[in-house]
Amino acid sequence: MVGGGRKTIGGMIAAAFVLVTLAGCASAGGVESPRAVSQVTLAQSKSYAQLLRNEASSRLPEIVLKEVAQSSDVSVACDSDPAGLERSWSSGMSILITNSTAPRIHAVADELAASFVAQGWTSNQDASSTDTRIVTELTSKASLAAIQIEAALKAEGQEPSISITATGVCALTGGPESDEVLKLELQEQAPQN
Repeated sequence: MVGGGRKTIGGMIAAAFVLVTLAGCASAGGVESPRAVSQVTLAQSKSYAQLLRNEASSRLPEIVLKEVAQSSDVSVACDSDPAGLERSWSSGMSILITNSTAPRIHAVADELAASFVAQGWTSNQDASSTDTRIVTELTSKASLAAIQIEAALKAEGQEPSISITATGVCALTGGPESDEVLKLELQEQAPQN
C-alpha cells in the first residue's frame, strides 16, 4: 500500500520487527560489500528488497500520490560476478505524482531520503543526476538492502514521478537458470489475487 496516512498499529509493529530482524542479520559490510553474503539466500535478498521498497513508498505523503505506474521485481547478476552465480534482488516501483506537487517533486524526494538519513542511512547523490532528474542512493551498514530514489520532473512525453528501487545483498545461487532463481521470478509473474 502506498501512502503514509493508512498505517495501522499492526503494520508499524511488523515494520519494527522487520527493521530489527534486518539489522540483526546484517554483516559488518552491509550491502556495500561486492561479494555475496554466504549465509543469505536469494529468497532472503528478495524479502529484504521488497520490504525496504514498501517501507520507502509508505513514507511518501498520500496527498502527493497519483498512482503506481509500474513495479518490478527481478533477480540481477551482481557486478562482482559476470557469470551470474552471485545474484541480488531488485524491487522497484514508479509512482506518478499529482500535478499540484510536480513543482516540488525534488523536495518530496529529498524529504523521503532525509527520513532514512535520520535513521542512520548514508545518502549520496548519483552522478547521473541532472536539473530535471535527481537520483539519490541510500545505504546502511545495518541493512541487507540499499535504496535508490529517483525524482523526475515532467518532461516531454513523461509525467512527474518518483521511482524507488531497493536492491538486496548478493547471494550465491546456481545461476540465472537455476531452480531457485526461476521459482522466485515465476512467483512475481503469477497473477495476484
